[in-house]
Amino acid sequence: MLKTDLHTKDEIKAAAAPDGITRFLWWLAAADGDVLAECKTEKERYRIIGLSVMVTWLFATLAWGYFFSTIIKDDMIVLPLALFFGFAILSIDRTLIAAMSRGNGNLRLMPVAFRLLLAVTIGLFISQPVVLMLFKKDIIAQLELSKQTKLEAYRKQLTTMNAGQRTELQQALDRGRQRVEQQTRELKFYKDTYIRETDGTGGSGRIGESSVARVKKSAYLKSEDELAALQQDWAPKEQQLQAQLAAMHSADSLRETIYLSTLTDGFLAQVEALHELTEQHPALQQRYRLIVFIITLIEIMPLLSKVLMPKGEYEERIAGAAAQNMAAARLETAAGKELLQHYQEAALAADKEIVDEVFENTRQLRREEAAAIVKDWQHRENRQYRQLWRQMKNLLLGKIS
Repeated sequence: MLKTDLHTKDEIKAAAAPDGITRFLWWLAAADGDVLAECKTEKERYRIIGLSVMVTWLFATLAWGYFFSTIIKDDMIVLPLALFFGFAILSIDRTLIAAMSRGNGNLRLMPVAFRLLLAVTIGLFISQPVVLMLFKKDIIAQLELSKQTKLEAYRKQLTTMNAGQRTELQQALDRGRQRVEQQTRELKFYKDTYIRETDGTGGSGRIGESSVARVKKSAYLKSEDELAALQQDWAPKEQQLQAQLAAMHSADSLRETIYLSTLTDGFLAQVEALHELTEQHPALQQRYRLIVFIITLIEIMPLLSKVLMPKGEYEERIAGAAAQNMAAARLETAAGKELLQHYQEAALAADKEIVDEVFENTRQLRREEAAAIVKDWQHRENRQYRQLWRQMKNLLLGKIS
């Protein structure tokens, strides 16, 4: 009958023992599983705190993962970084919860306020990547518009910067072309005049090479020679001016390409695009603030649950165990000090006894050596009492090295 009762009790204890998931949640809640297992009314409470910590941990890992995905394109690097920084946020949350202490049944306001402020700061930072992920499509569309706007502004800036030099080159090119066109028109005029003189429709009314026709032919040929000389002189200058304009255009195109490569889709660019969206759409701004508030609330939820839940059996057991351990430590320290003092006193008494015995056993020997030292000192020419006293002190007390 006794064996059956014991067997039944063991089965009840085994059934009441927490499973692995429960112990993991207790660990997340920074609770002592062995102490908490003995508290009947506190188990579910700390499971809830552990679940809230796990939610913030998953949120932090997700936020960090998206944050690093905007910077690094390699998933094999993003995943370890997200897990590491998510675990760092988890460690901070567990530290904040574990550091929550009560004195005389009341919370100490300053430490709690500091921890709440730290939790809110972390929540605000974590909320930013999550918001960017939620509004990703709108942000990508806004990024393209922002890139185009920035590129147009940069082009205007380049145009303004090179306007003086470009205007000078274009004016020189236009003046040269105008001279060529003017000379071409003059040549056409002289040529038409000469032709009209030769076909009888000119001013003289004669057909053929008359004296007037020969004069106009001479003017026509002279104008043709001048046009050829002008074209020959202008051609290399025109090529040089066009080359300079083309070089300026190529340089501007290269600057635009380099500037466009700096307009990435990174984290800061997405934050700027989200800011532009919230300014353009007031409704989006309200929802953005609401989402940030909710995510921040999720981050501080473990700390709030620890603050708002009343003090229970677990805290009493932990406080009692801490008080007992502190009292035991104080007693052990006092006993150690007393034992050390007793040891020093006993050691001093033993040393005194040994010294007295040594001096007693060597008394006759020291007298003989002292007499020998005095006798030797008397036979010296330069006798000094100081030297005699030094020798006697070394004999009686031993030489200190």
